[in-house]
Amino acid sequence: MESVCLKCGDVGFIEAIVFCNKCEACALHRYCLDGPVIFTDEVIWFCEDCEPKQISQKTKLASLANYRIQTRRKLKHCVKRLKERNQQHKRKIKEKGKNGKVKSGMHNISHEQETESKNECEPVPSNSPNSNVVPESIQISQVTVTDDLIPLEVHVDAQPIAEPIWRGNLLFCDKSKTTGTVKLLAHLSSLASPKVLEEVDLFPEVLSADLLPRSAVWPTSFKKKGPTDKSIALYFFPVNESVFDKLVDDIIRTEEAVRVVTENAVLLIFPSTLLPIQHQRFQSKHYLWGVFKKKQTSLEANDAVS
Repeated sequence: MESVCLKCGDVGFIEAIVFCNKCEACALHRYCLDGPVIFTDEVIWFCEDCEPKQISQKTKLASLANYRIQTRRKLKHCVKRLKERNQQHKRKIKEKGKNGKVKSGMHNISHEQETESKNECEPVPSNSPNSNVVPESIQISQVTVTDDLIPLEVHVDAQPIAEPIWRGNLLFCDKSKTTGTVKLLAHLSSLASPKVLEEVDLFPEVLSADLLPRSAVWPTSFKKKGPTDKSIALYFFPVNESVFDKLVDDIIRTEEAVRVVTENAVLLIFPSTLLPIQHQRFQSKHYLWGVFKKKQTSLEANDAVS
């Protein structure tokens, strides 16, 4: 059965037919698509039913702001409950000491009480509309009855937001080094600055990229301690896994980095093997991550901004 173009309603030139990248049922002629006509390269097109819903910048910024408010609220709730638990425990110790049941010295919270304290510290119910945000993990250091305050070690791990904020192609200028075009999905980091959203909203469908020696573009701020999960602005995941995996392997092997000049900044893309070991894999596989830095001038330092 011949495919009919949804726009012109004609079979036309069969070799110019492209199908929806998702359902692969709807079809359009290349010359019926909006924008410049592409006759040779692969075209990414989604029909009306399959087209990803675009999230406005205002909605994204509101989600990030709400996430930060929820984080502070959860932390305050946790500290309050732990203080109450510690005070109750200290009172019990004093009462037992008066009765001669407890010896003087340092006392650690029992395993049962510690478990109870951690359960008390579960995150408060969230009314955030962003269901993709992963609550932070809170680690409780050892507490003794002589402590006036409960020392807390709080760490929020960066996570990729589930809904991609950009999908498109990396087009490499030097095709001899790697495959000419690589399809990618970009996911915002949960710790990224709102400025990242503003810049990604200006991305075209095709980004021109260069492969450069990593040492030539390595940000000064990474030279002392190296990057961490907090350095990540964007996570990049594959549309075609085999092509993507080859690109990642090549970048790791040759110690190179991807540079993309965007509207107002420079996007540098590195392999996840450069991150601390606990952040080197996502769903058991290596991936790519990006960081933005200001466009270089004679007076600017090579510092990354995420």
